[in-house]
Amino acid sequence: MIVIAGKNDIAVHGLSLALEHFEPRKIIVITNKNDTGVDSWQRSLFKFAAENKVSIGQLEDIYSKEINVFLSLEFDRIVKPELFNTKNLYNIHFSLLPKYKGMHTSVWPILNGDKSSGVTLHKIDHGIDTGNIVAQREFSISENDTSHDCYINYIRNSKAMLSDFFEKIISGAHSETEQSYYNSSYFSVKSIDYAKLEIDFNKTAWQIKKYVQAFTFRSYQLLTFDNEKICKVVVTKYKSTAKPGAVLNREANYAVISTVDYNIEVYFDRLDYILGEMPNLEVSELMQLKNNYLGLNDRNTKGWSLIIVAAYWGNKRIVDYLLDIGANINDQNFNGTTVLMYAKDYALKNNEKTFFNHLISRGANLNLKDWSGKVLHQYITPEQSLYLGL
Repeated sequence: MIVIAGKNDIAVHGLSLALEHFEPRKIIVITNKNDTGVDSWQRSLFKFAAENKVSIGQLEDIYSKEINVFLSLEFDRIVKPELFNTKNLYNIHFSLLPKYKGMHTSVWPILNGDKSSGVTLHKIDHGIDTGNIVAQREFSISENDTSHDCYINYIRNSKAMLSDFFEKIISGAHSETEQSYYNSSYFSVKSIDYAKLEIDFNKTAWQIKKYVQAFTFRSYQLLTFDNEKICKVVVTKYKSTAKPGAVLNREANYAVISTVDYNIEVYFDRLDYILGEMPNLEVSELMQLKNNYLGLNDRNTKGWSLIIVAAYWGNKRIVDYLLDIGANINDQNFNGTTVLMYAKDYALKNNEKTFFNHLISRGANLNLKDWSGKVLHQYITPEQSLYLGL
């Protein structure tokens, strides 16, 4: 018997792995309190468990059951190891332990200007993220990464690490390393008050840049200035001579503001405008607005990214530009709908399949499933499939 406790894509991935090794009746899922059973910007563990006929239980009931493994994946409760009937209790923590134990782990590496972060698979003991380390996986942080970018990297690397170590977890065939006290840090849930986030311009340009990036997470918040949501801060080469916080220039899409050392350009959020203009958007205009959206991971409330909307409208120039700068040809929205599925709609609506075939030539996966478990072929008729050359 294995228990998967937690939320979001990482917990769904953990349950997927469990289903490859256990019958559904040998698996119990414990969902977080805020899991509504509906996929949003992250997948719902409750929904995925129900679709796969996996029992959903309560933590208190698990304590009395005979289980082999308990796996915590962004679980929202502190468990009591002494109440379990097994010592095989594991957690994936979003940091390179012993650094950043506790909460807000997507914020601290960005705020502190860290060059890298990572994820840690560790045993659960009586402390908070203090158990022996089983495995770690590190990734680089770029100068312009936000807390959202950091979180996306946490999810990607956690899924890869869990895939590598899942069989070792259930068999117990792994080694452990005790955590060091050196460079250890801890932050509680109260260490950040998100209701009181505000930019203090009486700081250096670098400090302001990092502060904005640390709290840039569209699904939760974007910081504001002059009633505009902020996307990015760019440090100029010009030293400030005016009082910190003085607005030196105000344009439609950005403002120039003084700090205690260098002037900064504060760029405003224009994602909705860019997506709305996508049918006729030129690469040159998108390049001019490169600081007015949150990068290639950015998407609106429906999960539509730049490349998804460009594919829907058949804007080959924009799609090729985005792919050339690192966009994912197999990006998916909040329902798992793929770039190619959107391009299929354009091809059939406009009786034009060249663009659709171009995406395949650039690596679009015809067999990629959405969250309903369906592939593109299952959304078209045999006649449409024949027309598309599938």
